[in-house]
Amino acid sequence: MKSIIRIHLVLATCGMLALMGFLAPVSAHHGGAVEWDSGKSVGPVTGTATQFGFHFPHVQIFVDVPGENGEAQNFVFVTRWTPTILRDHGWRRTSIEPGDEVTVTYTPHLTNPTAGAISRLEVNGELLETNFE
Repeated sequence: MKSIIRIHLVLATCGMLALMGFLAPVSAHHGGAVEWDSGKSVGPVTGTATQFGFHFPHVQIFVDVPGENGEAQNFVFVTRWTPTILRDHGWRRTSIEPGDEVTVTYTPHLTNPTAGAISRLEVNGELLETNFE
């Protein structure tokens, strides 16, 4: 009987260690405060979509935004949602096409001034839902 209890304890310990090993990367990935300056909001900025990455883990929109000198700055904006969640709210791979006019309000990246997490998004003057809480 003692050996069965010992085996169960060993298996339970191994299972807990495996679970902890899985949860550490998930927690690190979702540490938004590490990447984004949540105390700030920038925008709206308007530019031309160049690429729409409707793929995991998070959807990305690449946009050329005119700079102060008139030259285009290449921005990348990300959603906090996965394609699966966005599909449930009407988004499609064709929701944004190269050449579309995109207006974005975003939370800026801490170290990259041309990257941001989308808080509001308009495509060709139409609002795309981004808050699903």
